[in-house]
Amino acid sequence: MAEHDVYIDGLDPRHEGVRIAHLSDIHVGNLTPEPHIRAAIALANAAQPDLIALTGDYVCWRRYEVARVAEQLGGLIAPRVLAVLGNHDYMVWGDGVGAALEQHGYEVLRNATTVAEVRGAPLALVGVDDPVTRHDDLDASFAGAPGGVTKVVLCHLADRGPALARRGADVVLSGHTHGGQIYVKGITDRLLKRFGLHYRRGLYDLGETGSEARRSTLYVTPGVGFSGVTRRAGEGTQAEVAVLTLRASPVLARAA
Repeated sequence: MAEHDVYIDGLDPRHEGVRIAHLSDIHVGNLTPEPHIRAAIALANAAQPDLIALTGDYVCWRRYEVARVAEQLGGLIAPRVLAVLGNHDYMVWGDGVGAALEQHGYEVLRNATTVAEVRGAPLALVGVDDPVTRHDDLDASFAGAPGGVTKVVLCHLADRGPALARRGADVVLSGHTHGGQIYVKGITDRLLKRFGLHYRRGLYDLGETGSEARRSTLYVTPGVGFSGVTRRAGEGTQAEVAVLTLRASPVLARAA
């Protein structure tokens, strides 16, 4: 399990220490063994998160895998479990994948914002539908986001990060890249950039953006499952469940 502190400008003091478990690219099917998936779910639950964020690609390529989402992805435990869809989900059957997630009580956000009451204070959770298959609508996604509230954005494709930061995102959670899956120094990054992918894995400071000039942070997880091959190799490609802990920036803390 990867654990990271994420520093937020103007964080409500009641949100200090809020924990978000982040899973992505689970890819149920023949390439990702069910015990591997269940272990990831157990790790997320063991972190006792305040929220769980799922950022897409729950299936691989086959329509029958949608039933496996219903069979294998249940059991995540948190006050709110939020999800967005990824490109594989839409290439297989987006509505079916969304319905399978909702069977477990998970909330699927399609270009929408929901406000969660977390430790007695509001936290805006913005779900951007998959940009790879051009289902994203940033205007609609942020339409319900209140001002003056920390905004955590779920978006499968990390390269929407700068645009989301300009909209006021404090934290962006993404996946899609698998950390390169097979990482070869000097080659993989060049190949990813050729496909327009500039954020491979880990934390990225997107700088001070948005109307309030607040700092924005992007986190890209290498994800849980396998796609294409049943192997991950090289730096930063290992499957993971990430836990991000919200911390107030030292200078700009919002009064309670």
